[in-house]
Amino acid sequence: MSSQYSQLEQTNEFDIREIFLTLWRHRVLILTISAIAFFVAAIFILTRPAYYKATASLMVEKGNLNLPDFAEVTGGDQFSNFTVQTEVKVLTSSDLALKTMESINYAEKTGHSADQLLNLVGSFARSLNVSSQGSSKIIDVTFQAPNPQDAALIANAHVDSYLNLQVENKQNEVNKLREWFHGKVGELKDDVVRKSQAVENFRAKEKLAIGQGSEELFLHDISDLAAQLTPIQVKKFDVEAKIKALELAKEEDGADTLVTLSESPAMNSLKQQEALAAKEVQELRSRYGSRHPKILAAQNALYQARQSIASEVEKTLENLKAELHSMEAQEMLLTGRLDEVKDMSDTQREKLIHLKTLIVERDASQKQLDSFLANYESLQSQINFAQPDASVISRAIAPSWPSNPSKFFMLIVAALFSGILASTIIFVIEMLRSGLRNYEDIRRMGLKPMGILPEVTDPNDLTLMGASNHREAIKKIYVAALAGTTSKSILFSSALPREGRTTLVFNLAHYLVSLHKKVLVIDADFVKPMLTHLCKIEEGAGMMEVLNGVANIQDVLLKTNAGFSLMRRGDMIGLSPEGMASKAFEEMMGFLKNEFDYILIDSGPVLSHSESEVLCKKVDGVIIVTEWMETSRKNVHNMVTTLHDISAPVLGVVLNRVDLDRYKKVTSGSDFLLARAN
Repeated sequence: MSSQYSQLEQTNEFDIREIFLTLWRHRVLILTISAIAFFVAAIFILTRPAYYKATASLMVEKGNLNLPDFAEVTGGDQFSNFTVQTEVKVLTSSDLALKTMESINYAEKTGHSADQLLNLVGSFARSLNVSSQGSSKIIDVTFQAPNPQDAALIANAHVDSYLNLQVENKQNEVNKLREWFHGKVGELKDDVVRKSQAVENFRAKEKLAIGQGSEELFLHDISDLAAQLTPIQVKKFDVEAKIKALELAKEEDGADTLVTLSESPAMNSLKQQEALAAKEVQELRSRYGSRHPKILAAQNALYQARQSIASEVEKTLENLKAELHSMEAQEMLLTGRLDEVKDMSDTQREKLIHLKTLIVERDASQKQLDSFLANYESLQSQINFAQPDASVISRAIAPSWPSNPSKFFMLIVAALFSGILASTIIFVIEMLRSGLRNYEDIRRMGLKPMGILPEVTDPNDLTLMGASNHREAIKKIYVAALAGTTSKSILFSSALPREGRTTLVFNLAHYLVSLHKKVLVIDADFVKPMLTHLCKIEEGAGMMEVLNGVANIQDVLLKTNAGFSLMRRGDMIGLSPEGMASKAFEEMMGFLKNEFDYILIDSGPVLSHSESEVLCKKVDGVIIVTEWMETSRKNVHNMVTTLHDISAPVLGVVLNRVDLDRYKKVTSGSDFLLARAN
């Protein structure tokens, strides 16, 4: 099955030949739409007035006051792209536009009264274009007008209004800064006096003086006490370790460890006595009995030696504990003195730090005051020399040619656009026809085209089989699907309901009967059993009763007037996908294949009925029926994907309800053409 679906994902491949065929089929409509669109565009282009653009250029500079110590007040001398963009916004502001319009009597130039000036700001702004040149400091001011002299005049007037606004802003800035200086100097003077008085008051109150070395003396005392405390603490930790080790060895009866830890000559002598006594006890036991006087005497000597060792250990522990107690007392005394000295040092340090802080604050205020006074003269010299932050690089001149593109060029563009618009409309129309159009569409989905059925008024009319084109269509489907194959059980399904699936089964069964084939038709549409009604047979026992074991196969096979046999669906209460997937279904199909030449199964739509999926896996082949140019390719694709996932043996696709005249227009010419009815 993998090869059958190898092209399943290629349904959207680009086909340039198909595009040209589509355009050729709709050539008349394309020419009509193009002509209408070009006519409308031509009228607009030819009636459009000519406009002229004049451009003046500015260079933005940062001309702030030269007061480097007060950059945070004056704005500093930093320049960035944000500076240029800010000035662009100023140049496009409504207030500046109004100033320019007033200066050149813009209302009068445009044929309006002066009281309508505010209403003209919008049209003025649309004619004005202000832009920066990349990341440079250059700004272009462009104005568009029907008259070239007016375009240059207004562009230059707008630049002059901007420069005048810069001067006004700079003068206002200088005046505000001077007022701020006067107030700030007074505040700083009062602050210096207040902080100087605070320094003297605190020094007198705490009796402090910088440079007396009191802080260094406290540090020396702390260092001396710490030096005395460290050896005592080290020796204390050593004694504590010995005590813990002796107590642990005593609990574990580690005699050797006790001798080593005690470091006493007497302990070594006692250990030797214990060893000799133990040795003597061992030797006497090997020669005498356990109650012999010599053994008892030796055991007594061993006991005495061990008692002496225990006494010596206790004595050593007592000495170490006494030594530890003495060291703890010394440590406590030195620690208390050290804490006392530290507290005194901290208090003194806090006072000195506070005093130094007051002095630093006083000196900082004094320095700031000196800086303000030093810069005041520089400010006075700059008050009368305020300059704008931009300069004119080039003035606008009246252009000789209009700024509009050539009307001839615009007509060419309009013609191209009209053709593109018409082609786009055609392709949109084609896309709205989302169904399969011809054999080529079926092959793109990796499936085999089985044939087409012409559109008829009553597809269930038996007299249609007498018509040559209809009979030829059924015959071609038979040849493509069944002739020369071993397939006997064929299931007919569709993506959606009402696509002509039952009609095809009904007509194919008639054709097979005409070939003297023994045919069985199974109505397996469990929602709408249209085939049973089409054969004019009432509903009753059928396939479900056979699968559930309540009826015999021979009893549910009915002979129709058309010459083929029919098996109804049966009772819906017993319907279950598991029943059709059971061994009973396989046994039933095996029996029917022996009895009939062909078994045609009319099932429900695959996308809406799970029973159809189960049946698709139990037959020799599946034929997909889809309504021509109606059922969307997405639905057909989803159905094919579903059949692929369950490994169903798909034979191909039949296009139903085909309008032969339209079909010839959408086919590439490689498909067969059905003959007209006689």
